[in-house]
Amino acid sequence: MKKKVILFSILSVIVSLFFVPFTQQKTDLIKASFFNTYQQLAKADNWKKWRTDLRGPYLSDSTKISCKQDLNKFILSYSDITLLVNTVNGYTFNIEENNSNDYSYTVIPEKTQYVTSIIVTEKTNCLKHLFDLITKKPYSETHIADFKNFMEDPDLYYGFKIIKKKVTDTSIVVLRKAVLAKNKFNEAAKTLISLKQFIDSEGLKQTQPLIAQFFPKTNDSMQVNIGLPINKKVITSNPIIFMEMPPGESLYTVKFHGKFAERIKVYAAVRQYFNDRNLAMPVLPFETYLDNKLPENDSDIVNIQINFTTF
Repeated sequence: MKKKVILFSILSVIVSLFFVPFTQQKTDLIKASFFNTYQQLAKADNWKKWRTDLRGPYLSDSTKISCKQDLNKFILSYSDITLLVNTVNGYTFNIEENNSNDYSYTVIPEKTQYVTSIIVTEKTNCLKHLFDLITKKPYSETHIADFKNFMEDPDLYYGFKIIKKKVTDTSIVVLRKAVLAKNKFNEAAKTLISLKQFIDSEGLKQTQPLIAQFFPKTNDSMQVNIGLPINKKVITSNPIIFMEMPPGESLYTVKFHGKFAERIKVYAAVRQYFNDRNLAMPVLPFETYLDNKLPENDSDIVNIQINFTTF
């Protein structure tokens, strides 16, 4: 009987040891600037974008995720997920997930401008630690892999697929107009008709879909530039201009399908992309209308490729 009691006591001690809590820690390198990394963690709305368990609901209907943000903390709630994030000492984010103090991120700048260290600290126990090692998923509950993947994937971080391409169209005829903002679509359509009449009169052929630029000049006016890629050089006279794009030069392009007015999201994303990489934007971007037709209003669905030059 005594042996059984002793054996039971030993087993109880061994089992209890598996549940003894301890803290584990690791450092991950994030290939992103310290500023971008910190901002992504400091703002509650950003967590909806990079956590895989929140990104789906955020993209389908962001109102499903409730958010309360104070000066140094915020709470995110969705379904059975509750996140309380507290900022401590400026650079540490303590995360209580589903009402238990689970883990923290400490963001540290590196000497290299586009690399940031994150110290991940997690409360665990022996049983959980062994299970994580067996499944090869240590720190999975901290979602650090989600964050690293998001920060290092331009498509996810900037929200659009940004592709570097070479210039193909070299000969273009362009007609520029300063118009009232309220008339921009009608004036663009008239401009396109004038260009088509010109290339027909010159025996030219359009080689690619039309291109356009719509940029505000003042509060009530806008610059509208319409261009048609053509098959050869041509002599023009004002107001039609012949232009050549240097073949082989690089363009950063983004394809966009949606409401015309919402394409400005692409411009904001690519500007940030350029700023993060110290890329210059020497000339204004231009849009290729892949269906070869212009929009008639701000709500019209467009299928375009937006092109950004750099050097």
